[in-house]
Amino acid sequence: MNEEEIGYKAAAMLQSALRNETSRFSRHIRNDDNALRNATAEPVLPDSNRKEGYQQKYLRGLRIKMPRHGFVLHYGIESGRLRKSHQRMRHKPRETNYRVEAHLYRKGQKEQPFIDKVVNDSQVLEYLATAISQARGEEIVTYLARGLENKS
Repeated sequence: MNEEEIGYKAAAMLQSALRNETSRFSRHIRNDDNALRNATAEPVLPDSNRKEGYQQKYLRGLRIKMPRHGFVLHYGIESGRLRKSHQRMRHKPRETNYRVEAHLYRKGQKEQPFIDKVVNDSQVLEYLATAISQARGEEIVTYLARGLENKS
């Protein structure tokens, strides 16, 4: 198994656990694209720059994509935080400008660290630790063997 396959399998494990956890947030489930149940996980796989000419992908991490309110729910909002005033423009049904005044988040919102829970429950870290160490160990052995064959 190469690192690309390992990354996609780990992303599938993480995405499954993430969607299982976010399905419990009933107030955040809607029937549109901005719902937390549409959260995804994908591997970060940049190409290597090798002199031999062939490209290989190395797993650099996993990326969680979800709407902004999922991260706000995870990290919370501190009480007393000031929202800046700004101006909005609407074009339909006619052009209208209106101003939103600055206001405080008096109560704030407690953090609910569900992303940490998802990562721990999915056991993706243990899988990545064993699978990547095996894949890179095999790569090192073949690289050294190929180097020794070229010298002799």
